[in-house]
Amino acid sequence: MKQIKYLFVSALLMGFSTAALAQDGTAADIDAVKNLIKSKPADFSKQMNSFYKKNKKNADNLVAFGQAFLEVQDTANATIAAQKAIDATKGKSAAAYMLLGDIAVLGDNGGKAAQNYEMAILNDRNLVDAYRKYATIYRKIDPEGAVAKLEELRQVRPDYPVDGLIGHISYISQRYSTAMDAFSRIPANQLRKNDYIEYGFCCYLAKQYEKGFDIVTSGLQKFPNDATLTRLAMFCGTETGKFQEAIGYADALFNKLPKDSVNLSELDYLNYGNALSGNKQFEEAITQYKEGLKFNLEDPSGHANTYMAMSEAYKSMEDYPNAIEAYKKFLEVSKEPSANDHAGLGTLAMRYARSLAVDENNTELTDEQKAAQKQAQLEAFKNADKIYADLIEKFPTVKAYGLYQRGMVNSNIDSDMSQALAKPFFEEVISILSQEEELDAQGKRYLETSYRYLMSYNYQVMKDNKAALECAQKILEIKPDDEGIKQVVETLSKAVK
Repeated sequence: MKQIKYLFVSALLMGFSTAALAQDGTAADIDAVKNLIKSKPADFSKQMNSFYKKNKKNADNLVAFGQAFLEVQDTANATIAAQKAIDATKGKSAAAYMLLGDIAVLGDNGGKAAQNYEMAILNDRNLVDAYRKYATIYRKIDPEGAVAKLEELRQVRPDYPVDGLIGHISYISQRYSTAMDAFSRIPANQLRKNDYIEYGFCCYLAKQYEKGFDIVTSGLQKFPNDATLTRLAMFCGTETGKFQEAIGYADALFNKLPKDSVNLSELDYLNYGNALSGNKQFEEAITQYKEGLKFNLEDPSGHANTYMAMSEAYKSMEDYPNAIEAYKKFLEVSKEPSANDHAGLGTLAMRYARSLAVDENNTELTDEQKAAQKQAQLEAFKNADKIYADLIEKFPTVKAYGLYQRGMVNSNIDSDMSQALAKPFFEEVISILSQEEELDAQGKRYLETSYRYLMSYNYQVMKDNKAALECAQKILEIKPDDEGIKQVVETLSKAVK
């Protein structure tokens, strides 16, 4: 039964093909070939040869055959058809070269595609698609060359919106400055929605947030329900400190635009949270950050900025324990966090420890409560000390900084210097920095502070005026114009004598 059905279908196709062949190279041949490609009969090659023979001088039909093959990704037969069109015109078919270019693109051969598009332009200088496709494929090889080709199009077709093409090509090539220049040349009444979007993204990615905000809000006047423009308005508004306006755009994006037009991401929640945080609505901001963190990312480092923003919001609320926990998460998910990143955790830990200082005059606290708070502060300082110890171990190149911070932490723990807890750290800072040929302002500050601690320790605890004087003289070398330290040196000199 299947064999009879197959023979019946073949007979129908043969009858159709015979009728088509009788029309001698007409437009009907194109539809006939398309149907032939779909059905793929057993004698497919034989029938195609008949169409080629009949249309051997009809380059338009031959190109159409090739395009039909390309639609089903049969690049081998598409190439044969294109070459036959080139032969039929003795190499003059711009459309055939365009087809060869498209075939090369499908084969991921950018160089060959560009060559064929160039041949198409040589045969038809008004063929806009050839310039556009050449620039699109060539921008991977030579972005400037791609723009130069579009400038050629401007000379040939001054009426064509070339700047929009240059802007688009430059945008996808990440050449944001060139893209912005091109978009800026387009009259405002001629900017399309995609122009506004790409122009706005260029400004945002180039950190020209104020300009980006102006552009996308202008675009929203024409396209008020566009989700991407609304998103960019929120982004740029947040970056420029227009927090209330940014919150308004966020509300539109999250709650007012049609749900099927909005595909929210963690970055949207991050920016919404940042706008709220900038407006000092910290609790609401943290809610948005937490929503953003619900996204399951293949790369967890994508959560890093959200954790950092959450830590900042908690810090602004002086909720240091939660700020520290969020910061630890930031370090945990970050790709290769830097020494500065780790140092930030130490700074946060120190701020928390200092916030636990006990007011001895506070009559609302019992002695037991004061003692408990002092113990909590001690533990917080010890935690900060460990963070800086870990920093030194992870990043030996910042050892002087880490030691300086450990000295500062321990001087808080041992404020009367009776245990000399900070002494070994400041001494090592001096040992390291004294070997440097030249110190920057920060290095000088670390050295000065270290000598000041040792000066005070020797004078107050050890009652060693000579050692204190030596430290004071070192400070004077660092700050020769410091009148206060000059007086200390003078006083200590007299005491020693």
